[in-house]
Formats: sequence, C-alpha cells, structure tokens
Amino acid sequence: AVSPRTAGFSSIDLASLSLISLMAYTLLMWIGGASQSTAGGIKINTIAVAIANFIAVIRGKNHITLFNREISPESVRRALATIFGSLFVITGVFITLVALEPGISPKALLFETVSAICTVGSSLGITAQLGVASKILIIIMMFVGRVGLLTVITSIFHHKDNPKYRLPKDNVIIN
Repeated sequence: AVSPRTAGFSSIDLASLSLISLMAYTLLMWIGGASQSTAGGIKINTIAVAIANFIAVIRGKNHITLFNREISPESVRRALATIFGSLFVITGVFITLVALEPGISPKALLFETVSAICTVGSSLGITAQLGVASKILIIIMMFVGRVGLLTVITSIFHHKDNPKYRLPKDNVIIN
C-alpha cells in the first residue's frame, strides 16, 4: 500500500497484475496519503470528510462529525470540490489520451493518467510509446498534481469580492 500512495518504486512488474489488482492500485494512487505530507492524490482526509458527509446524510444529521469534532461546512465543500475536480480532470485527460493514442490499451492510459496527477511515478511501461502531445499532457498533469488541483484552478480564475447580500435559500431535490 506504500508504493501506490506516491513511492514511485515497485519491485514487481505492474503490467503483470490482474485487472482487480490494478483497480485497487489505481484507487490507492487516487486517494494518496495524508494531508500535509509529500504524498500525492486527493488525500485521506478528503476521503474521510466525504465519507463522513455521506454517513451524515444517510443518518439525517445536519452536522458532520469525526472523532468528536464537528467538521466545518467549508471543509466539506473543499473536500467535495477536490473529489469532483479530480474525477473531472482525470476523465477529461483519460478521454483525450484515448483519442490521441488509439493503439495503446485504455487500461494502461487510465493508470498512467492517475499516476501522473497523483504524482506517484508508477507506470505500466507505456510512457515511451506515447506521442509528444500525450507526453506534454502527462507532464502538465504531474505539475497540477504536485501544486494541487484546487490551487491551480483558483489561480486561473479571478476571485470576486463576496457581495454584502445573500440570496434566498432553497432546497434542491436530489434523487
């Protein structure tokens, strides 16, 4: 469980792993390590807050708690934005790579994409086969993963001052 969470070192040929093992490895890469560590991924804390939010919704609670502490709504918003943003970027890059590299297995391209954005350094051995555009895309994903997805996105968009007023609240029907 250490290598997929940003070690970049593997003592076995990852290409020889079964599909289930690769899925588990990819999930561990995507989650990554703890916050404030050098590990990549969306971080364990993010997943913990999202799971706590899910459990609170199921139980009908208005507040999210973990370890006898209430989690702030801002932390929940950031966690969900990180998860959604990560999945959105991974999906977009994966679809682009599949379009750019039709001769390479989609399984390997997904693995390469997740490894890049989560700064893991693992590969199924296809990196040398990628075209220039695909390599540049992977490099950009490595940069975004190292700096942080939310950091990159918020640096691109200008922040507007929060207005002094608030709009009426409404509940959106979900499900």
